Amino acid sequence: MNTVEFKDSPVGRIPVDWDVVSLGEVVDQRRESIQPAGEGKNNFVGLEHIRSGETKLCEYVSDEGIRSTKYRFYTGDILYGKLRPYLDKAVLADINGICSTDLIVLTPSDRIIPEFLIYFIHTNQFIQRAVSTTSGTNHPRTSWKAISKFRMALPPLEEQKRISEILQDVDGAIEKVDKEIGVTEKLKRGLMQRLLMEGINHTEFKDSPVGRIPVDWDVVKLGDLFTFKNGKRPPVLNEGEIPIYGANGKMGLTSNYLKTKDKALIFGRVGSSGEVHLSKGCVWVSDNAIYTESYDSKRVNVHFMFYLIKFKDLKRFATKTTHPIITQTFINNFKVPLPPLEEQKRISEILQDVDRRLELLTERKVKLENIKRGLMNDLLTGKRRVRITS
Repeated sequence: MNTVEFKDSPVGRIPVDWDVVSLGEVVDQRRESIQPAGEGKNNFVGLEHIRSGETKLCEYVSDEGIRSTKYRFYTGDILYGKLRPYLDKAVLADINGICSTDLIVLTPSDRIIPEFLIYFIHTNQFIQRAVSTTSGTNHPRTSWKAISKFRMALPPLEEQKRISEILQDVDGAIEKVDKEIGVTEKLKRGLMQRLLMEGINHTEFKDSPVGRIPVDWDVVKLGDLFTFKNGKRPPVLNEGEIPIYGANGKMGLTSNYLKTKDKALIFGRVGSSGEVHLSKGCVWVSDNAIYTESYDSKRVNVHFMFYLIKFKDLKRFATKTTHPIITQTFINNFKVPLPPLEEQKRISEILQDVDRRLELLTERKVKLENIKRGLMNDLLTGKRRVRITS
């Protein structure tokens, strides 16, 4: 068995056959400016078209109507966001086009494989160093001059290629899960539209104050089914095991509780007004939310009502002020369709099954992302070597 030998370097211990280079030694900046004619002849990429953490260019638009100065880029160039909120954004261009001057166009030399460079740019170490070089008050940004001085460990080309292939395989698995999540979310939206308005296997419908609904459904006010209360400011944050819910959902822990049993619907009252969450067991609800203290269990299934209110999107009805608000009065008087209890249960079970599928897919994605982070840390530093086949 061959023993891997390491050496000390300015970037830490690395394999003896790796080099240490500055980014500027292996990458050039392309600053080819263009003044678009505004006729949509170029593919245009802005910061908004690059997603955090992704390595492939996933979106672009035509430059129709764009007349300010832009940079040209070509297939194989890397586009890197230089504003502070976008320092984790870098993609490999698979088209020719023009881009915002808030992006740095990088052209890799023949000493570094573009895909390897992309993964290096996405490491936490690179991002943190880029953040430390930002300057400016309104829109802090880094610069090519600053990042070109960053030092990096550089493996031989064949090893760069193999490392990139391994990480691309993981990215492919993440992309596959992302597509499954997208398909499942689309399925859920379709099911909610159909089940929450048409029910299960109905053939006769009637007009109602909330639209066309099955003839055996009722229309009720939420106040006919639930007793609502405003939350209170939690006495202590992050001391205890009881979850605290606010307008945005879980916001901390406490040792006290406002509600002790069963499920509760929690509505955002101020700020994220109209958001709805479902809690179970003992909870504390903060003063920027409203919760259901009790409900008529013979008439309503709480899980069903959670999905229905989500579907109704109460955010649309919040007051249009600096701090949008939803009131108890509004919630009490809000009208909803109400199927028979057994049908409510069947509908909620179908939607819960889809949610469980989404949870499993999300967990799988998180695991793959953790694997990728670990591999990037090990492979890009030489802690783990790859086998090079001739």
